[in-house]
Amino acid sequence: MKIGILGMGGIGSFIGAKLTKNYENDPETDIIFICRNATKKAINQNGLTLITADETLTAKPFLTSDVPEEIGTLDMLILATKSFSLAQAIKTYQDCIKEDTVIIPLQNGVDAKDIIVKNLNHYNSNILEGCIYVASNIEKPGVVKHLGGPGKIVFGNTDEVDFKWIETILTTGGLQATYTKDIKTFLWKKYMFVSPVATMTSALNIPFGALVENAEYMRILENMMKEVKALANAFNVTITDQDIEAALGMLSNFPYQSKSSLQLDFENNSPQTEKYNLVDYVIEQGETFEITVDTYKDMNKKIIALYTA
Repeated sequence: MKIGILGMGGIGSFIGAKLTKNYENDPETDIIFICRNATKKAINQNGLTLITADETLTAKPFLTSDVPEEIGTLDMLILATKSFSLAQAIKTYQDCIKEDTVIIPLQNGVDAKDIIVKNLNHYNSNILEGCIYVASNIEKPGVVKHLGGPGKIVFGNTDEVDFKWIETILTTGGLQATYTKDIKTFLWKKYMFVSPVATMTSALNIPFGALVENAEYMRILENMMKEVKALANAFNVTITDQDIEAALGMLSNFPYQSKSSLQLDFENNSPQTEKYNLVDYVIEQGETFEITVDTYKDMNKKIIALYTA
């Protein structure tokens, strides 16, 4: 089996290091890292190092490449790019995807499958949906540090085809992975936390802790979560008030100075950010379904004023 991991940032490296280390003595399983430039060079020279609280491991994959002809066709493709890179990544690596290649996207949004279908030039019935609960950052090319979160992957589909066997492959590879037919609920529950928190921390330019200690900010955050809840319901996904309470409570589990990846991208003047997927998407879909998302609109104005002035 050939398993490709596209995007060797914090998430892709976390997954890739564990899979490679656990399958290093299995001649029937090849782990391929798809990346370029400094990351590709560093991994080819020294392997990929993952630093966790319990251990530091260095993994050397079967292949590290950004050339489709070298990679060849894959049996499984785990997509760990940022949301804004997903469409181009699919177009670039079309030739590595067979009709039965299992595709698992792990982006922050809720529309990754739609993006894949739109940009894949042939039919593929094995496009799943997924999310991961982990925080890990690149220390330098080829070295990644796991900062928090269980690293749990939840993936699945909603049609009749059973992909439970993928769960076995991932868990044998040292990952916490769960297959579910209720994947859309998991996607929207995560989105209900990630999107409002990323939007508010970016708009107000404050860390997580400053949200938690300010009652007014928490009230606004709750309103944003209610707007996402209403949007999820429009997509026939049930989010409850108890889910909102749980999401609000999660915020206090992070270190005070924690920042969202969207906020960090703004601070670092990154040429691309996930603003569309985490902010604009809610506003657009709110208009489509005639759902009030005024809190999102207010925060969006603050983001525009703060980072495009």
